[in-house]
Amino acid sequence: MTAVARALESEDMRRLGIRRTSRIGRAYNRRRFGSLLRSRIERLPADLAELSEARGGVTAPRLEDGFAIDDSRSLPHLDRVLEDMRAVASERGGRRWEDVRKIFLQNILAPEDHLRYPSLLDFVTSPLVLEPVARQCGFVPHLSRALPRGVRLMESSTTFDPTPDEWRLSQLWHIDYHALPTIYVIVAVRDIGPEDGPLNFVGEAASRRVAEALDYGARGAPYRVTDERFDPLVDPDDVHRFCAPAGTVLFIDSSRCFHFGSRRPRNARYHLQYAYVSPVRNDFGDLLRGDQGFPTRPDDPPHRRLALDRTYLPGSDD
Repeated sequence: MTAVARALESEDMRRLGIRRTSRIGRAYNRRRFGSLLRSRIERLPADLAELSEARGGVTAPRLEDGFAIDDSRSLPHLDRVLEDMRAVASERGGRRWEDVRKIFLQNILAPEDHLRYPSLLDFVTSPLVLEPVARQCGFVPHLSRALPRGVRLMESSTTFDPTPDEWRLSQLWHIDYHALPTIYVIVAVRDIGPEDGPLNFVGEAASRRVAEALDYGARGAPYRVTDERFDPLVDPDDVHRFCAPAGTVLFIDSSRCFHFGSRRPRNARYHLQYAYVSPVRNDFGDLLRGDQGFPTRPDDPPHRRLALDRTYLPGSDD
C-alpha cells in the first residue's frame, strides 16, 4: 500500500488527478478514521456550547467567504506567542534549516518547540481561536500531524534563492488538497508590508468559479496555476493580500480558497502558521510521512484534547 500511495501522490497527484486521487484517499482513510469524524460532527452543538461558555461573552471571529481577519490584538495568549516567536526568529532567522524544494520558504521551528514554548498550543486551542475554525469545519478539527504540519514558524526570504524572480511551487496559485477542510490560522509575527511577499488569496466563491473554469483537480489539469491563466478569471477586487501589522491573525480555508505567497520579499517575512484538518484526510500522509503528536493531559478541557489528539473521543477515558 505504501508503494501505491507514493505513486498516487507523486507530482501533486498528477497520475489520476487531484479529484480522483482524493476520492481514493478519503475512502482509504474513512475506513480507519470515519468513526472519529462522525463523532466530532455529532457532538458539534455540545462543543460549540462549551467554547461559547469558555470565551465568556467575548465575540469570536467568524469566517465569511472562507476567511476572516482579526486585527484586535486581543486574542488570548497572543502577546505571549508573539514574544516567543520573535525570539525564535531572532535566534534562527537567516540560516538554512530545511533541505526542501522551497528554497524561498522554510519552517524554523524545531519538532519539540511546542514543548519549549507552551504559548504555541495555548494560543491556537483557546476558545476564541478554535470556535470560528470549528464553525467553518462543522466539527472540531485537529492540528495536522502530517502535511501540512500543524505548527510552523515560516520564514520567507530571497537569501537562498538563486532565481528569486521565477515563481514556482507555492508561489503560484493553488488550493490545498491534503484534507478537506484545511483551515490555516496565520499570525503575523512581524509587520508584513506589500513588498514583503505577503499571502495573496481569493475568497471561497471566487475560487469556486475559477476552479470550474479551469476544471481544477481533473486529470491532466495543473495543480499550480500561473497568473496568466488565473488573472483573467477574477476581478482585481477579489484578490486579498495579507499585509498587516504584527499580531494580526488570518483565518483561511486553504482547501477552498486559491492562494499563493512568498514572492520576492524585500524583508524576511515571518508568520506563525497553524493547520487544522479533518481526521479523514484526502491523501496518504499517515503512510508516507512522519507523525507529529501533541501532548494532552486528562484534565484538559474536551475542546483542547479534540484539537490536539486526532483519536480522542470525549468520555472514552472517564
